[in-house]
Amino acid sequence: MQSIKTYFANLSQRLDLADELIVLSPERRAAQQPMQLGEVQDQTEHYLDLSSGAEEGKGIFTGVWGLGAVYMSLILFPIVFQDWEGVVFVFTTMAVMFGITTVVFLLEVFWPSSSPIRFNRRTREIYFQDKEKLYHVPWDEAVAWMQESRTVTQYTGAMTETPLQLLLQRYGYPEEVIALQLNLPMGRTAETQGMLWEYLRCYMEKGPWFDEQGNPLSNSNREAALEGCRQRQKKATLNIEGYRQSVKEGITPKSRAVILILGLAFLYPCLFIRDITAKYARQRAARNQWHPLVKERCRVDGPTTRLYDLEVDEGMHQGAVTSEAYGSGAAR
Repeated sequence: MQSIKTYFANLSQRLDLADELIVLSPERRAAQQPMQLGEVQDQTEHYLDLSSGAEEGKGIFTGVWGLGAVYMSLILFPIVFQDWEGVVFVFTTMAVMFGITTVVFLLEVFWPSSSPIRFNRRTREIYFQDKEKLYHVPWDEAVAWMQESRTVTQYTGAMTETPLQLLLQRYGYPEEVIALQLNLPMGRTAETQGMLWEYLRCYMEKGPWFDEQGNPLSNSNREAALEGCRQRQKKATLNIEGYRQSVKEGITPKSRAVILILGLAFLYPCLFIRDITAKYARQRAARNQWHPLVKERCRVDGPTTRLYDLEVDEGMHQGAVTSEAYGSGAAR
């Protein structure tokens, strides 16, 4: 992993950021307690998938076409009761609109999605796939950092951004190193990003299951861990109770709350179709987009050798050796 460490040292010196970066380590606590704000897309005994946030727009085109098809059908439906030509016109128009929506749906589902970032406990390695390029780094050698900044504009006011980034190298090409953002930095502070890193650290070091304080659990709490991600991915919601509470506390004027709820109700078909499209796109990506080397290492009976070990065997890391005892300690 000398290329990654050299890359990080050169990057921080070149940008003159050595004193501003908060460097994170797999061996050192980053926060008092672990927490994730819906970034965890999947969590099992053997691997954890962290949503990169790049797929937030998935399904929106299908939703827009679906919205148009639904409201066009409602507007034209009274013509059905006029004459036979009206019936033909309405059903032809509906067939075209819903046909286009179906085509857009299939395109968005089958179009390659952004892969999540996978943390594998069995091999203690991190993976990310960008189309045909597979990137990885051993967890114990991971180099991560964050940098908190605060910007003020006349439109948004003060806003805090804290990118949390991790270095990975391309499999088979260790000299190619990328800095990958683990989540969207907007509105995140160093404290919340530190809690996310602590969540990942607890999973890899103590997991797979642990409580809110990071203490290991004997029973699975998978559903609770994924609930935040489900709520974050679900855009089709009116949140009437939330607006009612906001009005009650004097945060939102009643008239504005009514307008917002009506707007969400109008867009509900779009958001509902968007949710369905995004769900199937994620499921397909999880099944089909990972490299075979990653898939087999995520199986219960798969190999426990790291991709880094395979590279060492091929002579790509001069002076490095594979650990003979690694297979027995990988899934601790």
